[in-house]
Amino acid sequence: MNTSLKFVNQHAGSLPEAVAENDLDTLNLGLHCLFADLRRAQKLYREKVDNGRAGASAALGACWRFVMLFKGPLGEGLHMPILNLHASLQALDHNLVEPIFRPIPFPGRAPSSDARAALRGFAAGTVQRLLQTGLKSQDANQAVANKLSQLGIRPERGSGEITDRTVRTWCEEVASDVGRHGTAAKVYESMFTSAEVDRFSALPVDQARSDALNSFAGFVQATFPLTVENKPVNTPI
Repeated sequence: MNTSLKFVNQHAGSLPEAVAENDLDTLNLGLHCLFADLRRAQKLYREKVDNGRAGASAALGACWRFVMLFKGPLGEGLHMPILNLHASLQALDHNLVEPIFRPIPFPGRAPSSDARAALRGFAAGTVQRLLQTGLKSQDANQAVANKLSQLGIRPERGSGEITDRTVRTWCEEVASDVGRHGTAAKVYESMFTSAEVDRFSALPVDQARSDALNSFAGFVQATFPLTVENKPVNTPI
């Protein structure tokens, strides 16, 4: 039996939502199981050749098991949507497509995925970081486009490679979302916390440029693991 599942079976519903000092040992053990399972899920997501399904399934399992440790959420069944999604994802391995995974007919061109939106946001944030190091706008856009080409990322629609003009359009898209409502803008915003701005500003120029592009490459590798398999990710500008 999975170690974390065994732990949950022993301690399900044992924690209050507002933990007290005498709950800390159980909570810490629960967190240990959660993060161990999420690290295993990340490894599966990056390495297993199934478009990330095994990793996503393992991550969902880690989440619903952790929720079950808490008495109130367990009684309310708050873990059930995650558990059902987990089970439906596993069913795909047996060629069973549950209703939750059946596409809804949609007229016209399909909308962009959240993963692609996040890519556009991180790309725009990387351009901004490069601009802060003194690069010109076109050079920053080209550097990000080159990195995407090195990593094997292609346009979402059409053929060819992502160009500096494409990256510039992404930057304009993010800038136009003033309220930060979309995924791209939210990802962009998350890159510029006070702590991150201070850390990046303290780097020497050459190191800052390499850091920006390597951070971008790491994000792409984690988000599109099969696309960038065996591709270089540490190429400085």
